[in-house]
Amino acid sequence: MANLIDTIKAEGTFTAFSRALEMTELVIVLREPGAYTVFAPTDAAFAQMKAESRDDLFDDDYDLSKVIKYHVVMGIYKAADLLDVMFLKTMEGQRLAIRSSASDELTSEKLEDGSAAHSYVVKDTVTSTLLESIKVNGANITRADVSADNGVVHVIDKVLVPHFMIL
Repeated sequence: MANLIDTIKAEGTFTAFSRALEMTELVIVLREPGAYTVFAPTDAAFAQMKAESRDDLFDDDYDLSKVIKYHVVMGIYKAADLLDVMFLKTMEGQRLAIRSSASDELTSEKLEDGSAAHSYVVKDTVTSTLLESIKVNGANITRADVSADNGVVHVIDKVLVPHFMIL
């Protein structure tokens, strides 16, 4: 296997994200040993941004660094782990909200943790369809659990923007 940077580059659908990583100090961190989860937006996700906003982002090192750090979490969180998480703290400092149809269903039914019903629902609902229903700040995970030596990559369909930042 390869490190996160090489894994992201090898995928071939993260040209803009790879370029952004190369322009920040995270390129060094994500090559080193460690445990990271990266929510990587595709080139199509960057294409959804207004061209002027995208160009401004790549021209501003400070804002670019904040946006890229907002896509990286310390620790390895596979898709199945995300079903049990509501928030993850990013390297930028703010939290990402994690939602899935499983968490929506479980919270609406008010099942008690540890109960037989809770155990049954949690064990039996971890399917590929459910894993594909995970959202990170509203972005869909379109492909989960791309493994690297020092972490995992989840492919997302939207560029995540930290709170209080306007692009």
